[in-house]
Amino acid sequence: MPGPQELLVIAVVALLVFGPERLPELARTAGKWLGRLRSETHRNVEELKRLGEIQQLQADLQGLKRELDEARHEVSREVKGLSGLAEDAADGGSNGQRRGAGGEPPAPRARSLAAGDAPVRADDAPPPFDPEAT
Repeated sequence: MPGPQELLVIAVVALLVFGPERLPELARTAGKWLGRLRSETHRNVEELKRLGEIQQLQADLQGLKRELDEARHEVSREVKGLSGLAEDAADGGSNGQRRGAGGEPPAPRARSLAAGDAPVRADDAPPPFDPEAT
């Protein structure tokens, strides 16, 4: 940035070139142009910030969509597994108890465990509901 001496030299040269009558008008015009330049620059910077935020939100949305698809597929696998268990239970109930090789009951079907789930054992099952007891 020019110092005070350089600014004084620029002012004197401008006064000599444009004259005292036109110099105030030129200064006002230059001020208006600088104001417009600042406002446009500020507007463009804000628009770029919003664009960056929009792009970040779109990236977050894509990540959430992937997580939702994974969860949906996991749920559908679990539902298919449970429907297979229901079919096995229905087959076992209609034909008596199904027997495996050697005449013993089949081993219980293992279910897939989600992160943090504990395995379900027969003694962990809740007692049957009795509507007359309540």
